[in-house]
Amino acid sequence: MLDKILTLACALFGLLTAISLEAWLRSRISKNASTTRTYKAVRNRNSEYWSNQYLPLIVMLAVVAAAIGFAVSPWNAAVFFGGAVLCFVSVILGSRTVISGSISSSSLAVSGDVRGALRTAYRSAAVMGLFVSSFALIALGFLFYFLDTEKMVSLIASFGLGASITSLCLNLSGTAFSGAYALSVKSDDFTDYTGMFIGSGADFVETYILSACAAALLAGIGVDASGVTSTFTIASAAKYPLIVLAAGIVASITGILAYRGRIVKNPASGVTLGNYICAVIVIAAALYFSRRLLQSYVYGFCVAAGIVAAVACGEISKLYSYDGFMFRKHVPDARTVGASQSMIYSLSIGMMSVVIPAVITTAAMTVAFKFANFYGIALASIGINSMAGINSAVRGFSINTASSSEIASVILESDESPNPADVLLTASVRTDVIGKTYSAVATIITLTAMFTALSVTAESPAADLLSTPVFLGITTGAVFVFVCAGLIIRSIRMTATVLRERLDDMYSDEKHINTLRGLVPLYVASLLVPALAGLLGGINSLIAFTCSVTVTGMCMLFAFNYSGKYFDRMATETLGNVIKVMVVAAIVFAPVFMKFGGVL
Repeated sequence: MLDKILTLACALFGLLTAISLEAWLRSRISKNASTTRTYKAVRNRNSEYWSNQYLPLIVMLAVVAAAIGFAVSPWNAAVFFGGAVLCFVSVILGSRTVISGSISSSSLAVSGDVRGALRTAYRSAAVMGLFVSSFALIALGFLFYFLDTEKMVSLIASFGLGASITSLCLNLSGTAFSGAYALSVKSDDFTDYTGMFIGSGADFVETYILSACAAALLAGIGVDASGVTSTFTIASAAKYPLIVLAAGIVASITGILAYRGRIVKNPASGVTLGNYICAVIVIAAALYFSRRLLQSYVYGFCVAAGIVAAVACGEISKLYSYDGFMFRKHVPDARTVGASQSMIYSLSIGMMSVVIPAVITTAAMTVAFKFANFYGIALASIGINSMAGINSAVRGFSINTASSSEIASVILESDESPNPADVLLTASVRTDVIGKTYSAVATIITLTAMFTALSVTAESPAADLLSTPVFLGITTGAVFVFVCAGLIIRSIRMTATVLRERLDDMYSDEKHINTLRGLVPLYVASLLVPALAGLLGGINSLIAFTCSVTVTGMCMLFAFNYSGKYFDRMATETLGNVIKVMVVAAIVFAPVFMKFGGVL
């Protein structure tokens, strides 16, 4: 009973804090003619973004729900819808600050209160993180505490798939929306970051839910590996992650309130201080409840492994992204050598940057595996995802300060250097890659946990690497990751073409920005290609496919994150999202391929 009360209390505390911060943000908006015009423009663009989401999302959910109901069970289809609704509602509530946060932050910067602008941008992003994590925890609590363990395990993957597909629509469409503005906007206007901010929130709630799904699916492995069956049960192993997630909400709030908007040589300094505070609190709580509920500290060590890996990779990301740091000392200025050469240098850095974060992430998963087998990897993903509230604040801070900088630069008429808009832009650049690194590590560890959960669900069949089904799955998975990246880039370009035509036509609203241009093939393929791998090669081919997309995706996520502005939009919150949908879809439909096998 105590764990139920604690989980619900922490989730409600997170919601109340998010509501309070949102009210505080609205009170920070300076009322004048300039901010009124800008507020209206951002609100209209936000409405235009959301108008693109409803029809494709409803169609995708209806088709997939019908397939689940027919191939698996009606209960799974119903839970699938529940996960979709949860993701949509939590993101749409959290995204309300995309307007008030950017306007209030830019107005404070224009008035000269840069410190207040930084703090406002950070707390605006924190609202999204707290909304999505708190709502997700409440829903997970219902599944974990009010359904018997066997029923919960059979439904949890379908719940995660619902959240994943909703995230897929919001995320990819958002990337195309914001990316199109970045390519097409005029000098007297500002880039709209609505889609990117919303996509970021959708990515965090999806990964948050999938980490809990993986832990539930692998709870039995944790019990078997422990050797203790009298006091350590599948039920306790499945519920322990919820306690860690609950502690993460309280820890995130503590870290969020610790940021005061310091202005020194680096205006982004102090942003990650809250992450360190949060990490210490979560690790301490994980160790305490590990001993209390599971009779050993080793499960707390698994949680700590995921957190330490993310924090370490976040610090290392500075070496690859900060001008003047080790790996960027010799990158030429695009103004002197041209954009093409600068892009080539940045891409080479991105390719080489894969090594260190990949090694750290893999080492963390290896340590977790040594402690608690595959269940330990799931706990490592729980560790980093428990900090979703504050990790989302860092990621959203970089987006909000970029948006506020552009709005301020349009309003502000000042030759001062650096002016407030420049300070905000510097803060954005300095924190952008850190936030994306946290998200990338969370995605990779969660994907690995989901992949191992698929292997367990399929009763760990022996895989012959030279067999046709396995080789087919490996090849298909690796190639399709590159196809997805290409389709994402294509969709941004196609959307930008429409936007540019509208901007050139005196901002005519008749030219509607359709962010689905180029994305429909990606939506369809992300569900059909895993199914095709299973149909052709059976469950072994499907497992090989998910393993291949996970490893290839890990390399591409890190590479594009550190390759600069020309490539990073197709990385963590877009490509990673597509891969997560494929892996969780494979788990949901695995029983079908186990029963009927494959053609080959």
